Amino acid sequence: MLSNLKIVKSQIHSNIIMKEMLLSLCTCTAIEIMTAIGVTFYLLYLNEPILALISTIVFAKLIAFHFTMDYFDKKQRKKSQSLSLKKI
Repeated sequence: MLSNLKIVKSQIHSNIIMKEMLLSLCTCTAIEIMTAIGVTFYLLYLNEPILALISTIVFAKLIAFHFTMDYFDKKQRKKSQSLSLKKI
């Protein structure tokens, strides 16, 4: 009985992780990554390596900015959650 409960709990946890991964594909950062790949490969296809390099650099800075903001946002949420738990 206890092992079945652990299995069910593990499956629920896996489903939650899968949902988060799928939702992350719809975020602004994921769309930017897919756009950056598409634009870069298209420019390479057109034999424009300099423009492809420039677009890669520009997109890399933008994507790095979004990952940084996401990191600090998650850090702030954890901090506010821990503060709210201390009040209870």
